Amino acid sequence: MKKIKLFIFLTFTCIVTVSAQQLTQKEKVIFDEIAYHRRKTGEYEKIHKWVVPIRYKIVGDSSKYIINEIDSTFSQLRRLTHLDIQKSNDDDEVNFVIALSTSPEVLSNLSNNFENFSAGYGGYFYRANAKSEIYKIESLYALSKYKSKADARYAVRKGIIRNLGFFKGTANAPSSVFYKEANQKLKFDAFDSNLITAFYNEKIKPGMTKDEVDPLFQ
Repeated sequence: MKKIKLFIFLTFTCIVTVSAQQLTQKEKVIFDEIAYHRRKTGEYEKIHKWVVPIRYKIVGDSSKYIINEIDSTFSQLRRLTHLDIQKSNDDDEVNFVIALSTSPEVLSNLSNNFENFSAGYGGYFYRANAKSEIYKIESLYALSKYKSKADARYAVRKGIIRNLGFFKGTANAPSSVFYKEANQKLKFDAFDSNLITAFYNEKIKPGMTKDEVDPLFQ
């Protein structure tokens, strides 16, 4: 009898949890704008996301303010996505490189063809397999070109979030971290947190299209 009651309780708890992850109408509109990505012409727009552990490495600048920003961002994303995210200096396992300078020494940490994907203040280069599972990211931020520490912090935070699979922004949420234009936002609010958590819901798989994901929100 106790086992039956426990089963009913756990089932009810699970239902409540799933229900709590549903998006509001506005959140769903923004989710549809930022969640799907087409890698090349002719493809359907699909979910691209991480499923493997993330091992990140920071190269090019040891300033406390930017290191703290990066570590804090990953800490928050670890909580929201439940991904296995850790800092590492083991080049054999690192799959998320954050380069903070354009010096030759720093660029040597990036792929030889990375320069084809970067310009101006930097850029990013990602790899995903046939299942749309992201397994490698290389990103470059030319910190010396930013006017202030706040600008640099914002650029790096926004870039890290983008490289979790949010490769498209929105013009319809000016106060969100997903806003296309710069808004200098440095904190996740409930709106952004809900979108990130929904995107990394285990029921939403890499490679899914909007038509496949929509029923999960109903």
